[in-house]
Amino acid sequence: MTNINKDYGEYMKGFFNKKIYLKLQTKIMLLMLFVVFISIFNTVIYISFWRTNEIRSELEAGISDVAAIIANAPIVVENLGNMEKQPLIQAYVDKVLQSTENAEIIVVVDMNNIRYAHPDKSRIGKEFVGGDQQRVLESGESYISEAVGTLGRQIRAFVPVYNLQGSQTGFVMVSKTVTSLKEEINHTLKSIAVSTLIGLLIGAVGAFLLSSNIKKTLLGLEPDEITQLYIQRDSMLDAMHEGVIAIDEKCSITLVNDSAIKMLNLKTDNCIGCDIQEIFPSCKLGDVMASGIAEYYREQSINGIPVVINRVPIKDGERTVGAIATFSNRTKIKQMAEEITGVRQIVDALRANNHEFMNKLHTILGLIDLGEVAEAKAYIMNETQKHQKVLSLVINNIKNPAVAGLIIGKTSRANELGIKMRVDKESTLSKNTGKIDNSALISILGNLIENAMEAVNIGTQNSKAIDLLIKEETSKVLIKIADTGMGIKQENLDRIFERGYSTKDGSRGQGLFIVKDIVEALKGSIKVRSTWQQGSQFIVELPKEGTYNG
Repeated sequence: MTNINKDYGEYMKGFFNKKIYLKLQTKIMLLMLFVVFISIFNTVIYISFWRTNEIRSELEAGISDVAAIIANAPIVVENLGNMEKQPLIQAYVDKVLQSTENAEIIVVVDMNNIRYAHPDKSRIGKEFVGGDQQRVLESGESYISEAVGTLGRQIRAFVPVYNLQGSQTGFVMVSKTVTSLKEEINHTLKSIAVSTLIGLLIGAVGAFLLSSNIKKTLLGLEPDEITQLYIQRDSMLDAMHEGVIAIDEKCSITLVNDSAIKMLNLKTDNCIGCDIQEIFPSCKLGDVMASGIAEYYREQSINGIPVVINRVPIKDGERTVGAIATFSNRTKIKQMAEEITGVRQIVDALRANNHEFMNKLHTILGLIDLGEVAEAKAYIMNETQKHQKVLSLVINNIKNPAVAGLIIGKTSRANELGIKMRVDKESTLSKNTGKIDNSALISILGNLIENAMEAVNIGTQNSKAIDLLIKEETSKVLIKIADTGMGIKQENLDRIFERGYSTKDGSRGQGLFIVKDIVEALKGSIKVRSTWQQGSQFIVELPKEGTYNG
């Protein structure tokens, strides 16, 4: 039993400590119902209190008027004090009771406190009871009181009666029972209660319709979801290198990110609410909003910078409510595309190959001009053999034309720099490497070889060499590139693949980052082995069944 109580206690503790989550629509409905309820409750209390007092005041005024009329009636004035004329007074009182709703009991009493008229005729001639008649007998005062009479608790109006000579001969008491008053008040309160329920029902329907409308306006989102979207939007805009600017129906700027501010060379970021023509006259967002037709990949110049701009209308159903423009530096897009696809690597390789070829032609031409024909022939044969050796190895083993062209071009580039680039005889690569895209291979090889040449150039080793192995196996492609460059310090090994990180002056630090990104996209692996001032080796393994999404 003790354990049961303990478990129940823990459950209840957890229940009350549990955070209760209410949807926005529920919160609005509850708030509206609370406001309506409090308003109606206060109104009902006020009206009930006011109406209760009003009913009592009306009752008191009614019985006072009836008492005054009877007290001044000639038949009462002339005959009160004469018991023989009592039947006349009783008959008159009975007629009054039948003709009015303001009184239930009418009693006429003389100065000896003896009744001359009463609804219950058996009480005629007997003394008046209640104890609240002393004031009217002693001072001739008219007043209202509450007392218990022979017919129960009553609200009474007392009015003195004077004869024609001006002497008081008695008084008239007109009353209504408290029970009747309560019944009338209860009837009134029931009417108020019905009205209150109707008001609450109308308030509930109104709260539901209002909350539904607000929910619809907010696209069904909860406040925390809106907050999250706002934070995500700001983070996204900050992370974008593209400029973003948006306008509303009045062509006023509603959104602008930091990249747009930098590209537009604005002096302040307080652009919200400004007219778009004042900030960015050539954006043509107003035209796009007017036509409702989107424009993509249009080229134009902003502050002398060539950009590619997209302009899209913002629509709410069929209605255009604004427009948004995104624009990027065209030069940077081109550079990034070349780096990612490997086009730049091939172009650089071909340029280096052409440059080396021209250098050799100039050397041969110089030897001929000097008359050293034999030396020229020997030079041609030597270079032919060297070139043929590399060319034969690459052509025979590397069946992928783009990769073969890249390796040959990089070999020529290495020769220009005085670097001995050796292609391993075990290298093999078919024309079709599964789902590994050519651009991925070119980008990986080009960036790693270029990185190795830069490392060798600034290294302190006497022997400047780069060894390349690219070997296709059944399920993967293996790439090994080793150099005799300056190497990488151990504390820097974890950072070499970060975007923008480089130990070389003037380098953008993009090459290894791109390589890492492509390898991960192919679900491959890349390893680095390096010894400071002795050299580095990069080992890449790419599964052939991988899919490149770069």
